[in-house]
Amino acid sequence: MKQIFTIVVSFLLYAIAFGQAQQRKQQLEEQKNAKLKNIAEINKILEEATSKKQRSLGELNAINAQIQQREQIRGAIRREISFIEKDISDTEKIIEGLEKDLSDLKKEYARMIYQASKMSNRYNQLTFVLSAKSFNEFYRRIQFVRQYAVARRKQLEQILKTKEYLETQNQIVRKQREEKTSTLTSLQEEDRELLNLQKQQSELVKELAKREAELRQQYLAEKKELQELEKQTLALIRAEIKKTGGGETKEIVLTNPEDIKLANSFAQNQGNLPWPVDNGFISLRFGKQKHPVIANFYIDNAGVKIQAKQGTKIRAVFEGKVEAVRERMGPGYSIMINHGDFFTIYEPVDNVMVKENERINTKQILGTIMPNFEGTPELLFCIYKNDKKLDPEKWLYKK
Repeated sequence: MKQIFTIVVSFLLYAIAFGQAQQRKQQLEEQKNAKLKNIAEINKILEEATSKKQRSLGELNAINAQIQQREQIRGAIRREISFIEKDISDTEKIIEGLEKDLSDLKKEYARMIYQASKMSNRYNQLTFVLSAKSFNEFYRRIQFVRQYAVARRKQLEQILKTKEYLETQNQIVRKQREEKTSTLTSLQEEDRELLNLQKQQSELVKELAKREAELRQQYLAEKKELQELEKQTLALIRAEIKKTGGGETKEIVLTNPEDIKLANSFAQNQGNLPWPVDNGFISLRFGKQKHPVIANFYIDNAGVKIQAKQGTKIRAVFEGKVEAVRERMGPGYSIMINHGDFFTIYEPVDNVMVKENERINTKQILGTIMPNFEGTPELLFCIYKNDKKLDPEKWLYKK
């Protein structure tokens, strides 16, 4: 009975582990496919960037984004290898336990056969039964002969079942080892891809460093534009705060039920907002970021910059009212949308398709993306809660 219990428990544990492994494998596969889709998208942007005569920060951003995606894929593969190794270890423990159970079952069966051999014919069995000293003992001996025969058959059946299950486990562990080999091959391929990208990255950084003076001028111009945008944005938001009577609290006082509902709905969608462009990647994150080429230069980014293909349409991430459409210091326009006490900003925008005070819907087209100073199509996207800057990457859905 002990062996039967061990086998049943082993089977249940394996069934649970197998289900978890399959679910985990599916999740990792979905993550990998999502990353590969992102890489394909970035590749198209990279091809557009490399088609230009002069190499650019946009090209470097695309390579950096690919490196990041490849590193994430490699991390997922490493986790999968770790999980497979644990699965192999768990299966080998099951096999070890089954082999011990099988050995014990065989020993027990051998003892039963030996005992049975002592009364191997009907005469011996009859003698054994008739030699009873009382009727009760006579009855018990008849029951014993019958039950012993049944027990032998069950023991043999259990040996055969254990052998069958043991072979199944051996097949599983062989498959797991094949899967590990295949996954290790995938990891080696990712390592080669990553090494190639890092080589391209290093060569491009060296080439761009030769144009440091030009990049410094570009950096200063962009810094001036960002400061002007933030100044205008805060002026508009603080005017709205003052208009609603929230001057002391420095917060917009919402009284209209529709505005309250809109603000609450926006807040509830943190992490689920659609991207303001349908293709692209984050080329510059929120906050203080190190310049990719110039040493000791930092960019204090009010939002996130999203690099995309030329002519990509810009869309609103949530419904609301167009608070302002303003000309920028450089080419194009800046669009600010009011979502109650939240605000989203998009710039630079070309071919503007909305006007001030217009009510708009989620994903409504605002215009098209414009190239920056070096000719790379790049959108600055910002989110404010009252006059406080928020990290947009925490609000957009994860690609």
